[in-house]
Amino acid sequence: MKNLIALILLVTLPLLANSQTLSNDSTCCVPCKSLKRALLVKTERDFLLTQLDISRDSTLLLTQIVTNQDSVIVKQDSTIHLYQKNEVSFKQIIQNKDSEIKIKDKQFQKQKTKTKIAWGVAGLNAIALILILL
Repeated sequence: MKNLIALILLVTLPLLANSQTLSNDSTCCVPCKSLKRALLVKTERDFLLTQLDISRDSTLLLTQIVTNQDSVIVKQDSTIHLYQKNEVSFKQIIQNKDSEIKIKDKQFQKQKTKTKIAWGVAGLNAIALILILL
């Protein structure tokens, strides 16, 4: 009995394998379930490849945007630093001008005092001259 089963298997297995093979090289027989699964896998693979390409492009673009924003921030920081430096310089100029104004005011007050003294001395000289002439 065992020999009979072995013989049946040996005879039928090549027949089953032979029924899957066609004589034409360009066509092959595949079970529908496997073909559907293979097509789904291929479609998912193509979709994922497209998504991967889009993700790479997006990553590159976002990297460029971040780099550009960093350069803008660096330029703005340098501009702010320059403005702060100019502000300090202008404050120093204003302080220098204020001190010059104070010096000029003191000189003006001294000159005004000297002028008053000169008028007083001229007045005394005029009185003395009048007294001498009388």
